[in-house]
Amino acid sequence: MPTDETGPGPILRDGLVWRATRPWTTNVHALLEHVKQGGFDAAPRSAGYDENFERVTFIEGESGDLDNLQMRSVTVLTSAARLLRIYHDCSASFQPLAEGIWQLKPQPPFEVICHGDFAPYNVVIHAGKAIGIIDFEAAHPGPRTWDIAYAVYRWAPLSRHIAAERIVTIEEQISRARDFLDTYGLPADQRAALPDLVIARLKGLVAFMEAEAAQGSEKYRRDIEQGHHRLYRDDVGYIRVHRDQIAAGLMAT
Repeated sequence: MPTDETGPGPILRDGLVWRATRPWTTNVHALLEHVKQGGFDAAPRSAGYDENFERVTFIEGESGDLDNLQMRSVTVLTSAARLLRIYHDCSASFQPLAEGIWQLKPQPPFEVICHGDFAPYNVVIHAGKAIGIIDFEAAHPGPRTWDIAYAVYRWAPLSRHIAAERIVTIEEQISRARDFLDTYGLPADQRAALPDLVIARLKGLVAFMEAEAAQGSEKYRRDIEQGHHRLYRDDVGYIRVHRDQIAAGLMAT
């Protein structure tokens, strides 16, 4: 997913995570302050920013992708879905700053502030459950299902490539996706559209990567050289092949 490529990468110093200030930093820090005031304590807190660096609090715990055995557990999956629901509910009343911008293009209808990259590597776990969400750099306004679609893609995972031990069959992937949606509380009438939303989300991600590379982004140029765009396009094909099965499976009780 999109990330900051200018200046040094994130640095942990004195309990704070430092990273280069970017054009969207103003909105992201205002968002973090808003959800904190709304009672959501599972996100980093803003510790200020200037023209060079932003600072947020560090959340103790472990993160990683589905190659991490703990990340594959149903308890982590469902507790992550619960965190996303609470975050969405808290973000729904946020009013973006007039002068602020977002890294990713807002997607109407504007129901919540999407996290933008709700994947295992951006969730912190402790004692076998998800306790924190990190890296809000890709946050942007959009509908709940836009964020949920990418989350399900990463957590199920609905992929030939983001596979892990015991999560290699489409049936197991659908089961995990359904557990995620059940815990989040997504109504049944919104589930059939999710496969197409995942496809749209991945196509949008590829278009973003290619546009950034064309504008001189070294990071996205490297990503394309390494074939990341081909991986996402292949997963689009995988989801299309299983589209009806996924849509039906997400509805099962």
